[in-house]
Amino acid sequence: MTEGTKLGQEKNISDLIIDMLLKFSHCERKLKKMKGGSNQSVVSRILLKSKSGEFDLESIHSIKLSGLEIVDLGALGECTGLERLDLSKNQISKLYKLAGLLNLTHLNLSANLLTSLEGLQALDSLQYLNVAGNLLGSVDCLHFLTGLEKLKFLQIQDKSQGLSNPMCMNRSYLKEVRTMFPKLTSLDGERMAGRGSEVYNMFREIDCALEAASNYSGSEIQQPKQWVPENVWEKTNNFENSSLGDADQQLKDLLSSCSKLVETADKKLEELRSSSKDGS
Repeated sequence: MTEGTKLGQEKNISDLIIDMLLKFSHCERKLKKMKGGSNQSVVSRILLKSKSGEFDLESIHSIKLSGLEIVDLGALGECTGLERLDLSKNQISKLYKLAGLLNLTHLNLSANLLTSLEGLQALDSLQYLNVAGNLLGSVDCLHFLTGLEKLKFLQIQDKSQGLSNPMCMNRSYLKEVRTMFPKLTSLDGERMAGRGSEVYNMFREIDCALEAASNYSGSEIQQPKQWVPENVWEKTNNFENSSLGDADQQLKDLLSSCSKLVETADKKLEELRSSSKDGS
């Protein structure tokens, strides 16, 4: 199976999961309405004031609206001074009404029904974003964030909370996200830069190497070749055929040559002495 075929199958499965989850959520909302349960599906001014304790919406700097079954962000766009916002565990699928929150630095959108991040592209102050547990089908969904220069912390998957996105089914999503956002300090809770990043990168390289090794079949692995003679490490009692035996013989030959030279020199000296006596 080719890599392209695998990616195509992963995308089809991802799209199918997203469609099923959206239908399930729609049925769940209908069921709750039929039962007459409390439903705070729209963010109203009264809700914002009661949750924040502020009378003026512009004075709200931080607010937690988690687990309120919110579908429509309503008056949230009027909180222009908002810096920290928690919208986790709701049923939000559209983010257009957040576009005016230019002072927002921390945004938690985990456990919602987002299939797109359109509406966040104007949040130039955004530093931290959590979108784990949504319906983001591919890395292309993150293109709306590429212009956010201050974005340093991005959470797409949170294994500790069991939250993910369909895009995480693609093994290469981490590599693609790192390429798309080279200035990230943290991705999915792992350090990308700064203190501790060296250890993370080391383990990431090990994982990549193991994954690459797992793609090879047994027939493709080359067996190591013998680079020394088979008997090189065997103990031998045959001194004459050993390396030490060769060295010993060479030494004997050298000593014999030296002895012959000494004898020749002695003869020459004796001849010189005899000739000098005869001359006198």
